[in-house]
Amino acid sequence: MLDANISFSILMLVSVVCIIVLTIFICRLIVSVIKLTNNANIIATSVQKEIEPTLKELKAAAQSINSIANQADNKLQNAKTSFASVLGLGALLGGKVKSFSQGILKGISFGLGLFNKK
Repeated sequence: MLDANISFSILMLVSVVCIIVLTIFICRLIVSVIKLTNNANIIATSVQKEIEPTLKELKAAAQSINSIANQADNKLQNAKTSFASVLGLGALLGGKVKSFSQGILKGISFGLGLFNKK
């Protein structure tokens, strides 16, 4: 019976020591987690402060590039239209000159044909 009481007392003492050690480690863990969350909050706040102006600058740059691209596209369309109208006018004049010259050649060949028959 005395052996059982001593064994039980030792078991209780070891259990209490284990609970105390676990409690200390859990408290240290909680303190570390609180420090970690505070540091993470500070980092997130500083990143947010730094990223907002950067995003504004990127947005302004994108708008600037977009307007330049639109202007270049408009100028390219104007150049295409101008080139097409010049080319169309040249083709139109070239076609009239070609038909005029063909008419003159037909007339000359017809006249020469009349002279050859007599």
